[in-house]
Order: sequence, then C-alpha cells, then structure tokens
Amino acid sequence: MAHMEEREPIPSESAISWRARLIPLQGPCVAADIMVTHMASRLMTVRSATPVAPGIPVRVDQHDAILLGEVIACRPEGRGEYALLIEMNESLSGLHSLRKLVTALLGEARDGEPAHPLPQAATRRREPGRRLGS
Repeated sequence: MAHMEEREPIPSESAISWRARLIPLQGPCVAADIMVTHMASRLMTVRSATPVAPGIPVRVDQHDAILLGEVIACRPEGRGEYALLIEMNESLSGLHSLRKLVTALLGEARDGEPAHPLPQAATRRREPGRRLGS
C-alpha cells in the first residue's frame, strides 16, 4: 500500500487564508481586521489583534459577503495576537449584485425616467370626496 503514503501538497497559507473585518454585535463595538486561516463546514478560525469573548455574536465582512456567527473560543497566540474560533450561523453573499439591484429599483433612474414612482404618487392630490384607490 505504498500509494497510501502519497499525499497532496499542503497549500501555502496565502492560498487558504483571506482578510476580512470582524465586527462584534454586542458590547463595545470594536471592529478589527482579521485573517481567516481555516474554514470548514460552519467553523472558522481567525487571527486577530483584538480579543473577543466567547459567546459574543459577530459579523464578518468580506469582499462580497457578510457572515454572521458566534465566537466559540479565544486564546492568546503571543505577540498581541489572538486565535478565535467562530461558529458561522448565516451568510449573505452576492452583495455587489444586490446593491446594484436595490440602486436600480429605488435610487437611480435611466435617462428620462423618474427616480422612483412613489414620490410622484405622493404629491398627487386627492379630489374632495374621492376615496383613495378609486
């Protein structure tokens, strides 16, 4: 069984880690830049310069996604660095596309179109004695 000893090369840290922003959702809101070092299933391991107490709900902002979870453990790693274990509960991805959709629906208009039909409808006056919607 010589082939059992063969293993795939372990990817370098830069290939499996990524930067994000960690925002505690309780207590003093001290956002911190973090390095996600491992993510499997619903567990995420991160390095942070700021400690976060276990049990604190957190939001992790990444380029095009928001992840919501809870800190499970926090331990000092030396030299002002902490390792956090976070259990992820929810995720919302594709935020760039969602932002474009919301902007198109509510904010920006094409040339010659009103920005949003509701402000125009709200300025219309009802005739006396006429019910709304008739």
